[in-house]
Amino acid sequence: MKETTPINKTFTSEISVHENGWTCVHWPESVAYFGSTKAVKVRGTMNGVEFQATFLPTGDGAQFLPINQKLMKAMNAQMGDTITVHLDERL
Repeated sequence: MKETTPINKTFTSEISVHENGWTCVHWPESVAYFGSTKAVKVRGTMNGVEFQATFLPTGDGAQFLPINQKLMKAMNAQMGDTITVHLDERL
């Protein structure tokens, strides 16, 4: 079983649509923080709602964090809202 790495990092971001059509948030510091442009699995909260997802590469050296519709509904969030993302663990 793979070990997790504790993280205690919080950022805010506007919910947007990535060019691939996915609803997401961007954290400009993610690549520098994780030391990778590859996919990075994380667990934490978005606006206080627990989530588990993967920072995915954008193809231009950055990453985005997708948000599924179930999570959007649980947060009562809409496109364009600014949310608070707290990262608890790197999986």
